[in-house]
Amino acid sequence: MKLDELPADILCYITDYFEIGNDLNTLITCHKFFRNIPQIRKKYIYRLGEYQSLKYYDMLYGKIEKTLWFEKTKYCKIALLLECYIITDVSKLGNVYNLNLQGCPNIRDVSALGNVHTLNLLGCQNITDVSALGKVHTLNLAYCRNITNVSALGNVHTLDLSGCINITDVSALGNVHTLDLSGCPNITDVSALGKVYILDLTFCPNITDVSALGNVHTLSLSRCQNITDVSALGNVHTLKLLCCKNIRDVSALGNVHTLYLSHPNITDVSALRNVHKLFLIECL
Repeated sequence: MKLDELPADILCYITDYFEIGNDLNTLITCHKFFRNIPQIRKKYIYRLGEYQSLKYYDMLYGKIEKTLWFEKTKYCKIALLLECYIITDVSKLGNVYNLNLQGCPNIRDVSALGNVHTLNLLGCQNITDVSALGKVHTLNLAYCRNITNVSALGNVHTLDLSGCINITDVSALGNVHTLDLSGCPNITDVSALGKVYILDLTFCPNITDVSALGNVHTLSLSRCQNITDVSALGNVHTLKLLCCKNIRDVSALGNVHTLYLSHPNITDVSALRNVHKLFLIECL
């Protein structure tokens, strides 16, 4: 397959491998790539690099002003705006299908982004209010540490809240399909999450009761060191219990398909002979 025959979505991600920074020659090469590939030119797919690159983009795209560039995004399918320190106003980006604003630290108001399908706000630490994002399909809010209220996100399909250290109440997230809460140390009650299909609770040290999670398909409880009783988890398909130092009895886990265990306190694994994939890993 020739380069110009690839789907536009794939071509967009190929541009991630360009070294976009202060090298004007690289940017000119990137400009020629965009200009000569009809899928990209037609669908208005853009990739904006770091703040220092803005002046080169102005030159290459005909002195595009910031506001004018945002106006063009009404036709944009995918926009990757990684670590753009200059961006503060994203109100014109609400019609983008796949929007990556990872590491844009000066974004505060995301109320206009509720219709975006796939939205990456990883590391946007000045965001506090995500109440408008309940209709986003795939939402990454990892390490948005000033978010406290996620009650509006119950209909998101795939939700990453890893490293959101100030979240305490996840009772509204029971209908999320894939939920990452790893590194959320203030979560204690996960009783509402029994219908989540894929659930990551790694490094949630204050969780003690996991009896409601028996129907989760893929469950990670690694380094949840206050869990003692896993007798309700026998129907979980894939279960990670690495470095859970207070778990001693795993006799109820014989029907788990894929099981990860570690810690010297687990001595008897005779009940696990029917486990399809069993990993007994030393915990460092």
